[in-house]
Order: sequence, then C-alpha cells, then structure tokens
Amino acid sequence: MNATKSDASKSDSTSSNESLMKMAAAARAAMVDRARSTIVGDVENPRFELFHAASSLCSQKVRAVLHEKRSPYRSNDMLILSSMGADGLVPAEHYSPAYVRLRLVAGRELGREFVKGYSGRTSVETEGFDPCVVPLLVDHQAGRVIADSLRICAYLDSTVRETIQLVPDDPEAVAEVMRQVGIVDRIPNTALLYGFHPDADMRPEALKAVMETVYEYKIQVLEGLIAANAGESELVAAYRAKITKESGGLPRRRDAEFQRAARHHARKLLEDLDRDLDGQSPYLMGNAFSLGDVVWGVNLVRLAYLGLASLWGGLPNVTRYFDALVRRPSLYKEAIEASVRSLPHSKPMDALMH
Repeated sequence: MNATKSDASKSDSTSSNESLMKMAAAARAAMVDRARSTIVGDVENPRFELFHAASSLCSQKVRAVLHEKRSPYRSNDMLILSSMGADGLVPAEHYSPAYVRLRLVAGRELGREFVKGYSGRTSVETEGFDPCVVPLLVDHQAGRVIADSLRICAYLDSTVRETIQLVPDDPEAVAEVMRQVGIVDRIPNTALLYGFHPDADMRPEALKAVMETVYEYKIQVLEGLIAANAGESELVAAYRAKITKESGGLPRRRDAEFQRAARHHARKLLEDLDRDLDGQSPYLMGNAFSLGDVVWGVNLVRLAYLGLASLWGGLPNVTRYFDALVRRPSLYKEAIEASVRSLPHSKPMDALMH
C-alpha cells in the first residue's frame, strides 16, 4: 500500500514537472528573438529558469542574487515595453498569454488578489499581485514557480546555500535585513521612472519620450489581448487587472503633487537609511554583505540613473554606502552595466562605469 502511494506520488510529481516545463517552454517560445534565451553558467539544463528584463529594477535584484550565489540559470531576457512597429503596436513579451499563464501558477501559490489600482509602487505585499510583470523564477527541480522579486531573492538564498548567505541566521540580524528589504520594496520606483516631475526632471530625454505614450500603448495592447483571448476567463481577468493599474498611472504621470510626494517619500527613506548605517562599516550588517545591500544597491543605482543622486545629498553615510556598493561585482554587472546596456544613455551613469 505504501509503495503504491509512493509510486503514485512520484508519478503525479513527474507529471506536474513535465507540465511546468511545457508551460515555461511556451512562454520562452513567445519571445520574438530566441537568441535572448541563453544559459548563464556551465550547466546544460540548469535547475533555475528566470524570465526577466535587463532594464527591470526588480529583475536586477534577482540577477544580482544569482550572481552572488554563482548559480547557473536559463535567462529569458524579455522586451517589456510595447512599441509601435510598421504593422501597428507590438505587444510587450511579458503580456503574452503563455507567459501570463505561467505567472498565474505562481499567483495561485502566492495567494494574493490581483492588483486593484496604482500607487507608484510595485510591492506585492502592499499593492497586490500584478499578473503581467517580470521577474518570474521557475525551479524545475522543485516544480515551483515563484513570483515577486522579494520572495524570489529570499527563496534563492534559502535554496542555494553555497558561496554566500545573504540572509543571516541570527534572528535579530534576520529581522533587520528583512526590514531593510521591505523598506526598499515600498519605494515608489514606478512613479520616479514614469513620472514627469514639475521642478527638475533629470531623466534622459529619450526616456521621457518613451514615457509620453507608455501607458496608452500598454492599455491598447491589453485591450487587444482581452479581445483575442475572450474565451479564457482567467487570462481576461489578469489583463483587466493590469488595465486597472495602468489606467491609474496615466493621470499620475503629470500630477505635480503626486510626483513631488514620491520624491519626498524617497528622500525620507534615505534619511532613515543614513541613520541606520554605521559610518565605519561598508554594509548594513558591518562587513557581511546581505540581501539588504543587494536591494539597496540596485535601487540607489536606479536613482542615480534617473538623475536623483541629489536625494542623498547631505547624507554622508548613504554617500559612503553607495560608493561601496557600486564596487560590488554583482551590482556593477547586474545594475550598472545592465542599465547602461538596456536603457537610454544617462550622463550620471558615465561616472559609475570603469
């Protein structure tokens, strides 16, 4: 009896893993250029598969963790902005039905309702589950799909124990690291990236040009996908939730009060960070590099890219901290180099390249 149950369990697990592999392959096949699906590392069939984008802030956090772990993975570098082509709008690849179906598997495990509005933040903890974003991690060995960069990073740290431990064992240290991770998770990064600030908008001009139509293109593409997949209710619900979020962002793009509040909030968090940092130590936890340093490092690089390094002007501990973080190979490669490669040229980034 026990042997029969064990055999049945193994069979179910094998079937589930095969189904997951097929779904991941379908999401991969929906990418326009298959050359953007590559293996990072020297393992032919790695355990992990990451759907991400070079320019995506949350993707950069996950890739930095994978770099720190020296963990091989299949990299699917997706195009995440819809664009106008010769034959009309070209949908962003992370809106494809195959990818969204895969992401919905992670959503069911996450147990969160779909996102219901726009706040300028991307935190699943506070905003709900966005079914049409990156990153997304597939663990082929465990047969799991993990959504949300915070959860993915913590999952990788608990699963891959070699090379470095980014979340310490000591309970007090764990609490502090995860507190910092939670703070960064709630920075209004979307508002800072997409929004036109009324006072001093230092974003690259080419980026501003993209943001002039970004919401309109998103909504138009999503409406088309709803029409094309009308018979699949779960997909339609996912696309409608995404439209709700992006429709909320559209009027906020040039809302002066909203944009000023986003910068003010970011500045306040940096002031808090300056107080939390020890002026003598390179990282949050002294000499030990942690997950808190990964997420702060990626976020500070993004602020610098947007011309917002002035937000930590007069904050000596944050200035020193930033200088230490940008020398970390994982952050240099996955935040600085990736941003320079995938985003419009930003003069502040020139000083960070070496």
